[in-house]
Amino acid sequence: MSSITDAALDQYRDMYQQSPLCTKAEITLWNCETGKRVFSLCSSPVVTRTTGYLQYRASNAGKPTFAYPAIKTPPLGLFKYNSFGNGNASIEFTNNGYHYTLADPLRDTSSIVVSAPGASGKKTEIACGPNQTLQVNYTMRLMYDAGLWEDD
Repeated sequence: MSSITDAALDQYRDMYQQSPLCTKAEITLWNCETGKRVFSLCSSPVVTRTTGYLQYRASNAGKPTFAYPAIKTPPLGLFKYNSFGNGNASIEFTNNGYHYTLADPLRDTSSIVVSAPGASGKKTEIACGPNQTLQVNYTMRLMYDAGLWEDD
């Protein structure tokens, strides 16, 4: 873990693309653009269990349509981060019964999977381009420092 816990933003800043949904002061940890829709995971530069924030945002034709959580707050208990032995990573959260997974495979294209509440659990998958930023050491450090990293 030492390489991850020692990771500094300046070492990895160039690996993060800027999303139109995240401010210049924020890090775009994950971004998906499909036609007129944009989905992004924005982060404060430092996140711990008690400070900073992650916020998932969506827009359609440049107009914000959704933000989770609604207010910027420390992410512990709101998000779950998974890093798998094959290099894949994901971030998950649940809002109003809908379960969201931002999937970031190391060697494939990323996607958003939304599972509806209830018995049907109907899944909708939105295909995205490759991102590879959920595997960046600084992203992993933020997830670790924030207490979001789930053990497989």
